[in-house]
Amino acid sequence: MTLRARSTVRMMRFASALVVLPCAVLLVSPLSGAVLADNILAHALTFYGVTAGAYVLLPFARRGDIAMVAMRVVLGVGVAPCFLGHELSAAQMFADLGGVVMAAGPIYIARFRQIAQGDIRLYRRRVSEAET
Repeated sequence: MTLRARSTVRMMRFASALVVLPCAVLLVSPLSGAVLADNILAHALTFYGVTAGAYVLLPFARRGDIAMVAMRVVLGVGVAPCFLGHELSAAQMFADLGGVVMAAGPIYIARFRQIAQGDIRLYRRRVSEAET
């Protein structure tokens, strides 16, 4: 990898971190109730930002693992108001789920296209693993 490609990858990860951190803080902060109260679009975009950023920041994590962790965070954020005596909001949970699906969907579609074109990989993840 050339020096220019490395710096580009570093800049992409930095930009992704700049997206993920405010979204993550927004999800767990006490002020999130005021910002995300009834705004369904804000819920979807927040989870889209966190999930898409996780895919960029964690390039060696399996795509299914990132999606499953994001789904667990959706469940946790959706159920958390119950501990404060509030009701669950199905619309907000579905918006959160939609944000995760919007981020993870293109990755699974791209892999489906690779399989449809005949790119069947063996069980090993990298070529270097076959050498050992």
